[in-house]
This record gives sequence, C-alpha cells and structure tokens, in this order.
Amino acid sequence: MDADLVAPRLVVVGGVSVDRISTPQRCGVQVLGGGGLYAALAAATRTTVGLVGLCSDHPLTAGRPWRPAVDGAGLVTLPGRHLTFDISYDQHGQATYRTDDAGDERHLHPGQVPPRYLTAAGFHLCALGDPVAQLRYATALRAMAGTGQARISAGTFLARIVADRRSVRRMLDACDVFVCSVPEAMALADVGRLVDALAWLTRSVGGSKRSVVVTDADQGCYVVAGKAIHRVPTFPRPAVDPTGAGEAFAGALAACMVEGDELMTAARYACAVASLVVEDFGPAALLQPNRQVLETRVAAMRRAVVEVGS
Repeated sequence: MDADLVAPRLVVVGGVSVDRISTPQRCGVQVLGGGGLYAALAAATRTTVGLVGLCSDHPLTAGRPWRPAVDGAGLVTLPGRHLTFDISYDQHGQATYRTDDAGDERHLHPGQVPPRYLTAAGFHLCALGDPVAQLRYATALRAMAGTGQARISAGTFLARIVADRRSVRRMLDACDVFVCSVPEAMALADVGRLVDALAWLTRSVGGSKRSVVVTDADQGCYVVAGKAIHRVPTFPRPAVDPTGAGEAFAGALAACMVEGDELMTAARYACAVASLVVEDFGPAALLQPNRQVLETRVAAMRRAVVEVGS
C-alpha cells in the first residue's frame, strides 16, 4: 500500500503491542498483539485500512510485518517502551491480565490522525487506556472536516466498564455500532443475566439508527438493531488462543459496514474472521489470510441467522 497516495476507507484507532500468552496447554507464548493490530488486519480482509495508535518498539515489531496489508502512517513509537500484555487463561477460557500497558495510551490524541485519513468512510475505536480517551476521539472525529458523515464504531473491555461505566455508556451513545462481549454487555447494563442485558441494549438503541453487537465466544453473536435481536452463530472451531478474536470481529464488522454490507451480512463475515484467529497463537491467520477458507466459512453461516427477541 502506497502511504503517500492511498487514503484508507477505514481507520482503526488502537495499538500494536507484544502479547505473552499462557493457556492450560502452553505457557508464555510471545507473539505480536494489540487490539489495534488485530482489528486492522481483520478489517484489511475486506477493505483498505489505516492504523492510528502506539506501537511497541519490541523486536517483534521490527520491519512492521503487517505491511502491506495495513497503512501504519498513524502509528507512534514510544522509545524504550516494549508495550506488553501478559495474558493468562484458565481451563474455562477466562482471562487474567498480569501486565497491561494500556495506560501508555494516555499519550494518544486526535491530532495524531494523519490528515489524509480524515476522508475515511469509517473509524473504529478500539478499547484504549480508558473510555474517556475513546470519547475524546469520537467527539473530535465527528467535528473534524470530512468526517461528519463517517461511520464510527467502537469496542471495549470489561475492566474499562468496571472502572467507568458512565463513560462507556456515553461511548455507546456516541457510536453508530458498538461491539462488546456477553460479560461486558451485562456489566454495561448492570445486570446478571444476558437476557436482561439484551433487553437493556434494545431499549438503549431502539428507535435510533444505532446498533450493538454482542459477541458470545464460540456461540457467535447477538445483533441488536431497532427493536429486534438476532443471533448469528459462528463457525465452530477449537480455540487454541482466544486472544484478539473480539478485536478482529469488531474490525471485520467495521470494514464490512463501510463497504456497504447489511449489518447481518457483516456479522456473519466478522464471525468467520474471528474463527480464523482462535486457531493458533497470535495474528498469523490475519497476516496471511486464506481467503478460500474464509469465504467457505461465511457461506456455511449464510442461512443460520435466528431472531431471538424483539
């Protein structure tokens, strides 16, 4: 991708880090990571992508191996900072973050968005160091020349909701599409059951053009739009490493939406992309995606959407 000539259709705001992952089967696997990288690489399977955020100066990022799939003109490297996330999963797939360098994202500000990115059709805001940072970006992007009609989507992390539910709810209102997991949806609604969280989200977006997509790991996702709720099952695959699947889902969904896909079609595609990610450690499946496999999985889910509530 020629960074001087091509303006991306979608801009992802998020970081590139290095993940150290431990599962019941393997301990201390070190790979490229970061929500921004997973989202951008997933989006690049469907559209042209620019990435804004912080980049680790760890040797694994040397040469920026995500080129040419992702335009990284908006990445800033902090000298001497090996941005890392140390993630441990138990036998039930529950994650514990032993090290979380997301606080470094306080250095991010909307003025770092390259001017040519401002013509993008959409922006996806990954979970940054805190929800206030996401809000700052969403507000600024809406106000900047050329971005007023752009579609804005965002994701979050459970820890961000626990720390500042009020700001995350404001972020929900600021987005065209908001993506969260089942535990995050329940925390956001401050309820203990998924059915109650979906009802709360339906009330929150009902009557507007906004929508929410709730991911449910190997069960697929729930699409909340208007007054209806639809369940989209995913392509079943054994999860070797679930890290980055949620971010990849959100990035793929955002890419489909800026390319004009209908929301349910976008959700099926995003489920298929996420199913590639969990099959191995790191984003290798996105760095060199097998498009035939991807399209086969999308086709397998084409008629599997079910309305579950209204």
